[in-house]
Amino acid sequence: MESGKELINRMQNLFSAEEMMIFAVVLACVTLLPVVVCVFHRRSSVRMVSMVVFAVYIAGNLSFTILNREVISDSAVVLNPMRDFESAFYLDLGVIGTIRSIFQNGLQPTLSTIHIESRRMAKEVLLNVLLYIPMGYLLPFVWKKMRHIWIITVIGFLCSCATEFAQLYFRIGYFQVDDIVCNTIGTMIGALIGVTMTTLWRIR
Repeated sequence: MESGKELINRMQNLFSAEEMMIFAVVLACVTLLPVVVCVFHRRSSVRMVSMVVFAVYIAGNLSFTILNREVISDSAVVLNPMRDFESAFYLDLGVIGTIRSIFQNGLQPTLSTIHIESRRMAKEVLLNVLLYIPMGYLLPFVWKKMRHIWIITVIGFLCSCATEFAQLYFRIGYFQVDDIVCNTIGTMIGALIGVTMTTLWRIR
């Protein structure tokens, strides 16, 4: 419980109350609707409900990443991998050590070794991860053939690449490798949850 509280406190330090409310609403719609349909034994309707939620998600994703962006004068390619991570966080144990510590010692002890260097960059990194979790989660519900984590992850990677190329081409943002990395991580997290859920509920 303490690790969960500490994680929530850190999220509250990064995001405003309004942003947290938006996350909660989106998370509830994305994760609960397919599950609620299953609970009420309407498994035949799961795919239809999931497709509607997925369509709304895609519209929101495009609106956030492309449609509502203004043209900028200095659009460029940023190829420095891990630059955003290094600007956002300082890890006492390093990347590998931090991952190992999470599995060996748990989340709570590991959180104390992770320090926020830049609130703005940390927020950007987390948003890029959160943005693609719904894609990974919903695809197994929408399409039966999408119940392989690596296939879903590749799709998320390709969609992220397409978005970055579009931002560069239309001069509405930067092509950033770290954005692709974060989006791909988000897709993988969502895929792990989505594939697990569809398997447990035996959704066809």
